[in-house]
Amino acid sequence: MREFVPYSVGIGRVSSRNKHLLKTAGSGTLVSKGGRFGILTARHCARELRRGSTEQDLIAVVLHNRAVYLPPDSVFEHKLTTPSSEEYGPDLDFLEIAPCEQRRTLLAIASAWSLDRDVSPLLREFTAEGTLLASLGFPEERCKTMPISEGFRRVSYHLICNHVIQKDDIIERDGWDYIQSKCFYCDENDLPRSFGGTSGGGIWAMQVGKDKSTGKLSIGRSALVGVSFDQTKIENNERYVRGHFIKSIYNVAWGNSQS
Repeated sequence: MREFVPYSVGIGRVSSRNKHLLKTAGSGTLVSKGGRFGILTARHCARELRRGSTEQDLIAVVLHNRAVYLPPDSVFEHKLTTPSSEEYGPDLDFLEIAPCEQRRTLLAIASAWSLDRDVSPLLREFTAEGTLLASLGFPEERCKTMPISEGFRRVSYHLICNHVIQKDDIIERDGWDYIQSKCFYCDENDLPRSFGGTSGGGIWAMQVGKDKSTGKLSIGRSALVGVSFDQTKIENNERYVRGHFIKSIYNVAWGNSQS
């Protein structure tokens, strides 16, 4: 599932007052939409990114093996939603990255997933029970920021959490569609106790095939199908991670876009 990693980023802010300080805000996915390039994330992550910021602070975009620091005047927020509850949001935001040297660096080392596509084939191919999902993000409890003389060193833990669509996992409320996936905390797994930091991260769906002669599994078509923004408490060794689903991220949210 490494093919999804080049689209996935963490987002944060480097303080102009303290170069040793990185304030993390969440995760996101590099996307393009209507000729614009940027980061699709959760609305509450974008709010956290701006909280307490100054005009001189840099926006940190953390990839799986490096970070790029954007000048603040190169990032424009498009408010796609106005959340009314933590549990169901709606909770989406788009951080557009204007042309600049750092944007060219991002495009040279990462990929942007196009949201300019018809959702009908995606709904046919990736909504059936049994469809394999992968939620991507940077859980903060596994990441560390260590100060060094010239700034800081960031150790990022990139999580890919697998799910399967089960009955009643896809729901609709007030015109928005949602996907909620179960995480089972058995003794053998190593899931983080908190998914804090993965909010805003992408949810990917994939078709899995099996070679009849060798029995080897392979991934066929895949697509970005959602954005995570909420986690439930762990009860009976289970928790649900909730995100916006296909219609919300490709169509519905953009009718509400505000610069």
